[in-house]
Formats: sequence, structure tokens, C-alpha cells
Amino acid sequence: AYEISACLVGSEMCIRDRYQRRVRGSKMRASLILVFFSIFILSVLAQAPSRPTWPSYFSASVVVHHEGATREPSRYFRWYYDSVQNKDRFDGVGEWHSEFYRSITIFDHAIQREWSLYYQPGTTVCIYRTINGTVPRPNFANFIYIGQALVNYEPVYHWIENDRTRGIAIQYFESVKYREPRRIDISFEREARSESWIFFEFDSCAQDPELYDVPYPIRGTCNAV
Repeated sequence: AYEISACLVGSEMCIRDRYQRRVRGSKMRASLILVFFSIFILSVLAQAPSRPTWPSYFSASVVVHHEGATREPSRYFRWYYDSVQNKDRFDGVGEWHSEFYRSITIFDHAIQREWSLYYQPGTTVCIYRTINGTVPRPNFANFIYIGQALVNYEPVYHWIENDRTRGIAIQYFESVKYREPRRIDISFEREARSESWIFFEFDSCAQDPELYDVPYPIRGTCNAV
């Protein structure tokens, strides 16, 4: 009976030892897995770039494509921006009363006024009104980093914001090397339309402040609409 009892006790100790080894092994594996995922997450965070910032001033050639419910044609223009003056300027070709003109549009955001100048040989027409529409200038506070991509074969950082309150989704692509905008995609989900702003020949230098003023001889002939 003593031998059987000792055997049973020995078996119990053996089983307990095996159980404890398994528990220690499971805890070790769990710890190793936790360490692995922690290293992985830290490496991803380490690779994520700092949050984008919109340039204080620039000029760039821009192509805008429209999709969906809108029937607007694609546009091409030179875009100038100055944050100190809080003004934008678009130089391109515009249609006015079924005629094509060289056009300049100046947005003075401080007074919410939009000036449009239309040029043909020997003729200049100027109109002004309250700003009608918006100019992209993202606030990056709620943007999430997606990863890298290519825009026109240039490596870019890809960011996205999904604003469900306004029903707008914005994708922002910036140059990896220069941290300058290369493309902005805006989806207006409630209006079933979208637009893409693609940037070329980006110049981050300050521009002549007079670019954002309507020339004095023309200003006196401008008409409110």
C-alpha cells in the first residue's frame, strides 16, 4: 500500500510539474508574441512621416478633373497662393458668354471677394462678386497615414480623411522628398461627384504681392454681378 501511495504521489507530482511547465511555456509564448507585435507596431509608427502642412505660399500648374453628377470640363491653370495676404490667384483660359478668354481669378478671402478678369486682344472685362465656391486647403488634424504610393511615377505619402459629418472624403498625396502636394482627391458623397487636383511644376517660393491685386486702370471698370 505504501508503494502504491508513493507511486500515486509521484505521478501527481509529475503531472503537476508537466502542467506548470506548460503554463510557463504558454506564458513565454504569449510574452514573445506580445514583444513581436510591440516591435512591429513601433516599427510602423517609426516609419510614418510627420503630419503634412499646407505650404505658406507657392505657385503650381494644376489640372482639375471632375467625375460623377457634374458635367464640368477638365480645367488647367496656374495657381498662386500667399498665406500672408490670404489670397489665391488662378491664371488660365475661361469661357464667358460663349467666348474664350485668357482669364485671371483672384480670391481675396479676408473680404470674401472674387475678382475675374477676362482678356482678348484689345479687350478686358472685369467682374467681381462674393466668393462662389471653395479652394482646397486641407486641415490635416484628422488625416490618417495610409502608406506610400506613386503619382506620375514620383514616390508620395498617402493620407486620407473621411468626414462623415459633411459627407466628404479627401485623399492627399505629398512628395516624399519635398513634402509638397502632388494630388488631392475630393469625393462629395452626398452629391455623387468627385474631383482630382493634380499638381505639376510646383514652386514653393514667395510670389510678387502685386500678383494678387487687380491693376488700377482695370479696377475702376470692374462690374458687380
